[in-house]
Amino acid sequence: MKKLLLLLCFFFLPPLFASSQDSFWDSYTNALRGDKIAQFQVGVMFERGIGIDINQTQSAKWYEKAAIQGHMDAQYNIGLMYASGRGVEQNDQFAMMWLGSAAKQGDNEARKLLLAMIDGKLDKKTDNAMDGELESIKAIAFTTKEGAKVCDSKGKCEPTKANTTFTSKFKQKNYYKISGIGTAIGWKPYDKEGWIEDNSVVIRR
Repeated sequence: MKKLLLLLCFFFLPPLFASSQDSFWDSYTNALRGDKIAQFQVGVMFERGIGIDINQTQSAKWYEKAAIQGHMDAQYNIGLMYASGRGVEQNDQFAMMWLGSAAKQGDNEARKLLLAMIDGKLDKKTDNAMDGELESIKAIAFTTKEGAKVCDSKGKCEPTKANTTFTSKFKQKNYYKISGIGTAIGWKPYDKEGWIEDNSVVIRR
């Protein structure tokens, strides 16, 4: 079985990893040059493990760089990280500052969270619905069963087609973190946040 998994990794996964790694280094180069969009993208890649190992501290660093330049989504994300103490030292003042900046640019979700913080209603311990230790696993590929759903870290789920092929390098409790998706022309990185329950997939042999 281990040999089969290694063969699967050898034949199917390198293009995916190479592509996502190339994408990371392209964005990282532009981020170093001060491009706020690239800085935000690098923050996302560090947070989700796209083309690079997950590193919440680096994610927060790049979100904040983009936030300082006025990137609304980066302001929202770094605000959340300061609120929960993820990747940075927990700081309500900084959290409200960045959420307020995003809200001023029209981010309604940031405005709601800011009001929740002001009213003392924000549950900082439940910002991640996939609660549990993130475990690095051997890269695998699997197909979805009928009725499978892809979820984000806040528990929002959307149905996905049966027999869709995904790859994963991480697991958290009984959820696989989606890292790639199979298409008619080959593998490509899964550039959104996606988690799928292990009992709704079939591991490819």
